Amino acid sequence: MRSNIFFVLALMLFSFSAAAEVPLTQADILGSWQIDKESLQSDGSKSRSINSTWTFKNDGTMEGVSQDSDAHARMDTLRASLNYSIEDGKIVKQAAPGRSKMETCAAVEKENDKMTLKCQAIYFFMTKK
Repeated sequence: MRSNIFFVLALMLFSFSAAAEVPLTQADILGSWQIDKESLQSDGSKSRSINSTWTFKNDGTMEGVSQDSDAHARMDTLRASLNYSIEDGKIVKQAAPGRSKMETCAAVEKENDKMTLKCQAIYFFMTKK
């Protein structure tokens, strides 16, 4: 019985540590990040490849650039500039240009030049350029 309790406690501890967030600093994110794919799943399955870059600047702004390869798209390139800050180790950024609504993005993985952000219900799998 005692070993079963220990096993359950160890399993709970492991599951909490696997879901832990990685606290970010501004120095961690400064520069340009290529978004390799986005997914509703934390493991990246059923992902959608996108051609977007987020550039985090030291002045608290980030520029997003997306290029569409669809021949029928209205625009080839879309640019947006958003305000952001780092609060409690998370990125707090404007949800859309010109809007006051903010969204919080937490790093669920960060290793060298790879990072996975969870913003609302979408995971962004990114590589630093």
